[in-house]
Amino acid sequence: MNVYDAIMKRRTIRKFEQKAVSEDNLVKLVDCARVAAYGANVQPLKFMIVNNSKTLQKIYPMTKWAGYLADGAPKENERPAAYIAVLGDSSIKSNKMYEVEAGAAVTTMMLEAVEMGLGTCWLGAIQRDEIKKLLELDENLNVVYLLAVGYPKQESKIVDMKDNDVKYYEDENGVINVPKRSLEEILIK
Repeated sequence: MNVYDAIMKRRTIRKFEQKAVSEDNLVKLVDCARVAAYGANVQPLKFMIVNNSKTLQKIYPMTKWAGYLADGAPKENERPAAYIAVLGDSSIKSNKMYEVEAGAAVTTMMLEAVEMGLGTCWLGAIQRDEIKKLLELDENLNVVYLLAVGYPKQESKIVDMKDNDVKYYEDENGVINVPKRSLEEILIK
């Protein structure tokens, strides 16, 4: 698969097969994030792989899923096999503004996940302080995002946006349809 195809295929997945993702693959995702683009090459992010079943069960209630869907949150038999916690290290970057770096790192992991046949969901609606306590993180580490990872149990695809409606929706076949603006609309000539 070339990079363009991976970008076009990569959509958020919110329902996962109950199959473990190998530690090697999770570490490879983090390795991809490690070499992502970082402003001034400061590299203020750290990452924690969470794939212990007890911890996964405790983290899940600290997350919110699929705000546009009435029943979009994964049920117990559809939850991710792992999370990768994206952590900002305030001893490296003291202003705690990690969104740009995290965007590059998470996107890099999501694209490699497509290549591996994995699905991902970038979670920002999370209880950061509670997750930090659960993971017993050092004071200097702040939870920025979680990346849910697992083998997809659903399909998600791009559809043309109509009337500026950005809300994704599930069709009659259970496929998540994600509206995107057309290339003609966003490319200024």
